[in-house]
Amino acid sequence: MVSIQNNHKKNLTRLSFLAIIIVYFASPFLLSEYLLYLVVLMSVMIIVAEGLNVMIGFAGLFSFGQPGFMAFGAYIGAILAVHFKWIPFPLIMLMAGSATAVLGLIIGFPCLRLSGFYLAMATFGFSSAIFQLINYAKPFTGGYEGMYAPSPSLGSLHFGSTRAIFYITAVCVVCVLVVVRFLAGSRTGRAWKAIRDDEIAASSMGIELRREKLKVFAFGAFLAGIAGVLYSYTIRYLETSYFDQMGLPLFLILVLGGIGEVYGPVYGSIFMTILPQIMGGKFSQNMSLVYGFTLVIFVLLAPHGFYGIWYRIKKTVPAGFNIRAYLFKKESQRGNKD
Repeated sequence: MVSIQNNHKKNLTRLSFLAIIIVYFASPFLLSEYLLYLVVLMSVMIIVAEGLNVMIGFAGLFSFGQPGFMAFGAYIGAILAVHFKWIPFPLIMLMAGSATAVLGLIIGFPCLRLSGFYLAMATFGFSSAIFQLINYAKPFTGGYEGMYAPSPSLGSLHFGSTRAIFYITAVCVVCVLVVVRFLAGSRTGRAWKAIRDDEIAASSMGIELRREKLKVFAFGAFLAGIAGVLYSYTIRYLETSYFDQMGLPLFLILVLGGIGEVYGPVYGSIFMTILPQIMGGKFSQNMSLVYGFTLVIFVLLAPHGFYGIWYRIKKTVPAGFNIRAYLFKKESQRGNKD
């Protein structure tokens, strides 16, 4: 009887996901041009936030370098599209993502011995340095004035419409979610979670900390690079100022959705897309204040985000990353040392 009920729940879950995917891919036929543009931006944020989710939620590496990685991938993709027009856009995305992954390895290597606040500050500094390097490379990037980003193309075919870019982005979102879901249950994903929970215990079990941490940095940077290229296809003009203010919204997406949950960035991105539209008016120029206030509320009252609220309704224990417990644990350890 219990097994029949479990199978029934699994079937309902699968049907629900299938319905969501169908509605998602039918968005161009259901929404206006502006709302579809917002859905594209939301989809891009899901990808870059999923990379950050792997870093923080799976491996416990607090990195604030995603905006810099995203900007690097966007500019690499735009430069390749401008100077090598014959390269198809899927290859440009892979090249930009791979280049960003290499940059993640370069940045991750000197940060291996850092954790918590110090790792966050180090990656934040590297991200700021990336913005400066992009601005200094004016012959290629346009410097502070920015540069034009061509639309995706396959030979003589150009996909400049919002609908075409949506479908390109939607396919990438589904692929990323499938890969991260598989990764969460794989041996590598379990090793990353062991590092998050206790590095000493993970090392005693034979997990190579340096190698696995570099994998995390490379994977998170790769997704940020892919998201950067998709972002350039969406907005069609790049400036570093577009990426400079993404740190807080990205972290808020994770906290709202549920850090360490595969689909957490999806729920967080949906909420973050809707929130500015709801607030509007006088708050439109002060969204950082709204973001900060929302972040504090969720850290204190719902540390598992929307997933935690849902688990609480079902009266089960969430399996994701409890950011409140993590922060309080760090504070108590610091107090004991003092």
